[in-house]
Amino acid sequence: TALGTMVPATPKWKVHDVLSHLVGITADLNAQRFGDGDADAWTNIQIVGRRSSSINDLEAEWDREGPQFERGLELFDYEFGSHYIGDLRQHSADINQALGWGPLDDDLALEIGLDFYVQTADVALRAHSAGAVLLMIGDEVLTIGTGSLVASVHVERHELFRCLGGRRSAGQLRQLGWEGDPSTILHLLSAYPLPLLDLEES
Repeated sequence: TALGTMVPATPKWKVHDVLSHLVGITADLNAQRFGDGDADAWTNIQIVGRRSSSINDLEAEWDREGPQFERGLELFDYEFGSHYIGDLRQHSADINQALGWGPLDDDLALEIGLDFYVQTADVALRAHSAGAVLLMIGDEVLTIGTGSLVASVHVERHELFRCLGGRRSAGQLRQLGWEGDPSTILHLLSAYPLPLLDLEES
């Protein structure tokens, strides 16, 4: 079944595991269970604890926990909220890719999620004094980093979201159609380690 499909973007997880993580992190944050600092162990508990849950069980838990978490987000700043939405949308895109469902819609949630990854890349470039990068996303133009311009690129919003969210290999990042040489900054653009293998999406 679809729930048992392996998810290439998170190669140790099946679709059921990804859904369990998304439901579990919401329930944990509502209950103020933050783990002991080991993010992998915290995530593993979310997944293992829901191995016997059906899709209906996961949906019911999401329906219970979602409204409380949504209200809680209003108490935090935009950066925290965009981080959570970015993670949610990134994993949603992972499932879409695994099941061949195509890219996410270019909607407000994608814009908000991308804001987190753009901010993360900006901080990394500045911390390493690596220069500036010009991102041209449709009619929107963003400069991240500071100092001399290293490279610029025209890129579709969903593709940039996946690139900055660690879902594209270094080779795929190089193929975006850059003006200038991005080789010195590619490793700083992603919020997570770059995958070794290409991740193809329809």
